[in-house]
Amino acid sequence: METSFTDSDGVLWNVREDGADDSRSYTTSDVQPGTTWLRFESDLEVRRLWHYPDDWRGLSPIQMESLLDRASTVIARFRPAQHRAPRGNTSLGHGPKPGSDLRVTTPADAPPANTHPRKGEE
Repeated sequence: METSFTDSDGVLWNVREDGADDSRSYTTSDVQPGTTWLRFESDLEVRRLWHYPDDWRGLSPIQMESLLDRASTVIARFRPAQHRAPRGNTSLGHGPKPGSDLRVTTPADAPPANTHPRKGEE
């Protein structure tokens, strides 16, 4: 039986009791057959909790989140970052609009300060 809850960050978690005999589980060879754990699964990760209460199905979302906080991450899934167009440009990958003099400098690529003026520039 699977249950779900939404944590305080707004992440939806599906929770089920999983075991070493379950073909869907992610196990290693050092887990004894018949061993069970709680499996917490979201779009971003899967966590495993070895020691949990027998009545976990009746726990409130706050109590489930407390169990989630104790669980170990088994799988972390990463999503690519969403790219935004630079301000003033509505297309991606085409640089600044024609005719704009947009140039960003950082201290590493900024020219050195002119501390000694050349002859004739005084």
